[in-house]
Amino acid sequence: MSTLTEIQAQIADLQKQAQEIINIERKAILEDIKAKMAAYNITMEELERKGKAVKSAPRSPSPIKYKKSETEYWVGRGPKPQWVKGIESNGENIEIYRVQE
Repeated sequence: MSTLTEIQAQIADLQKQAQEIINIERKAILEDIKAKMAAYNITMEELERKGKAVKSAPRSPSPIKYKKSETEYWVGRGPKPQWVKGIESNGENIEIYRVQE
């Protein structure tokens, strides 16, 4: 069985080996990072922002595709509103409410 002193010596030796590996691999890793930054046009300012995401262009609202009244309309995406479900359950065609572009 190993003594505590022997184990601590082994740990110190392994830590030294780990640091040597880091020192050897560090240059190649830095070059890889620089190459990727250049390829993706990433600047140091972007990296230093500390979590502030790049703002995308503002999205315009989806155009209205179906309209029954000023307060009842649907863009044709997402869950169907109750008024559309009611029309379909009555056997009517929703296309008669399609907004002409």
